[in-house]
Amino acid sequence: MVALRGWPWSIVLAFSIAFAGTLIIALLQGEKHFYGDSHEYWWLGNTFVVDGHFSLLNFSDAERGYLLPLINHGLQTLGDDLKWTSSSMAKISNAFVFALIGTVLGPALMRTVWPRQPSWGVVRRLLVTALLVVFWSGYLNFPLSDFPGLAMALLALVAVARTDRPGWMLTAGLALGATIDMRAAYLPLAPIVAVLVAWAWFNQRGTRHASASHRALCAGLLVIGFAIVSLPQSLSAHRYYGTWSFVPSASRFEPAGTFLTPGMYMENRDTYGLNGLMIYGDPAGEKLLEELPEERIASTSQYLGLFVSHPIVMGSLIVGHVINSLDPLYSTPYIEHLHNLGRIWGRVAAFLLVFIALLRVLWPAARRLLGPGRLRYLLALSACCVTTIPTDIERRYFLPLYLLAYALALTPRWPSPIPSTTSGLRRLQTPAVIAVFFLAYAAVVWYVTSEAIDHLRIMYLT
Repeated sequence: MVALRGWPWSIVLAFSIAFAGTLIIALLQGEKHFYGDSHEYWWLGNTFVVDGHFSLLNFSDAERGYLLPLINHGLQTLGDDLKWTSSSMAKISNAFVFALIGTVLGPALMRTVWPRQPSWGVVRRLLVTALLVVFWSGYLNFPLSDFPGLAMALLALVAVARTDRPGWMLTAGLALGATIDMRAAYLPLAPIVAVLVAWAWFNQRGTRHASASHRALCAGLLVIGFAIVSLPQSLSAHRYYGTWSFVPSASRFEPAGTFLTPGMYMENRDTYGLNGLMIYGDPAGEKLLEELPEERIASTSQYLGLFVSHPIVMGSLIVGHVINSLDPLYSTPYIEHLHNLGRIWGRVAAFLLVFIALLRVLWPAARRLLGPGRLRYLLALSACCVTTIPTDIERRYFLPLYLLAYALALTPRWPSPIPSTTSGLRRLQTPAVIAVFFLAYAAVVWYVTSEAIDHLRIMYLT
C-alpha cells in the first residue's frame, strides 16, 4: 500500500477526517474559560520566561510536571503570533490528540497485542475517535494532562514492543518519560516497560535473535530517551526543592493517608462550577473511617489491614470505585448543570461497550478469533489506573480502561452466537448464557451506580 512517511494512506485519511471533525465539534462549543487544573496548566506555560529569558529551569511548580506547561507555552506563543485565543489553541491541540489516539495509537496498540488481526480500516479508526468525542467532548475545551498522558502511554507501549529496533526503543524511552511527567499516576508503567523488554527477549531464547551488543544498544537508547525527557524535571526539583526526583509532586511529600482517607468515604468525585466538589459518598466506608483513630488512614499498612479485618466493606468499596469510575455521568471535567435523565443514554451505551469488551476477551469463541495475543500490553495500560483506585478518584483517571473498552468492542472478526452446526434448543445455549451474564452485570452496575448517585452531596470550597 502506498505510504506517507511510513503511514498507510488509510491511516492518514482517517486521522485527517477525525482531526477536522473533532476540531469542528470543539469550536462549536464556543469559547471556554479555564478553571482549576486547566487554568494552572495554562498559566504555568508563562513561567518559562523570566526577565525576557527562556529556560526550562525557570519552571518551579512543586506539583505538576514541566512538559505539558512547555507545550502550552508553545501554543501560547503561536496563538499570540496568529492572534488566536487561548481557548482556540487548546481546542486545536486537544482535537489533534483525540484524533491521534483514536485513529493511530489506539488501533496500533490493538495490533501490537493481536498482530494477526486484520488491519484496522478507516471506519473503525473513525469510530474509536467518535466514541472518544461522544463521551469526552467537554475535555476538548481545556488544557488538561489526561489525554496527552494517555497518548504518550500508548506510544510508549507500541514502541517498546519493537524491542530490537533502536529507533523505536529511543521513542519508547522518550514517550515513557513524557507519560510520567504528564501523569505521575502512570508511574507503574516505568517498571512494567522494563519487564516487557525482558519478557520479549526471554521469549526469543532458542531462536535467532539480535546480538547482546545490539540489545545493549536498544536498552541504552530506552534509558537515554527516558533521561532526556525526565532530566529537566529532575534539575528543576533539585534547584527549588532539594530533590533529584523526576516524578512531579515528589518534592511535596504527603503521607499515604492524604490520598487514601478521602477514598474511604467517597466512591467518586466531580468538579462543579468554579468552586464546588461533587462527592458520591459511601456510607459503609465512611462509618468504618469514623471508627479509626483520628478518623483517618495513617499508613498504607493500616489501609491494607482493613481488608483483613473488614473484607466485605473494603471489597465493596474498591468494586464501587471501579464501577463508578466507568460511569460517564458527564462529558466535561467542569460541570455546569447537574445530571439529569437526558444523559441516561450515554451511561447505558458506555456500560454496554464495557460488557462487549469483556465478552470479547472472556467468550472463548470470540477470543480465539483474535488469534494469539500478547495480553501483557493490555494489562500494562490497565495498570496506569491502579494507583488511583483507592483514592478520591475521578472518572478521567480511568481513561485507559475506557479506551480499551472502545477498541475491544470494535475489534474485527466476531463469531456468531448461534452455531450453524447444531440444531434445536442447543443453538440457543450460547445466547442464553450471554443474556444471563448480561442481566447479572446490568443489575450489579445499576445497583452500585444508583447507590453512589443517591449519596451525592456538593461541597463548596472557599
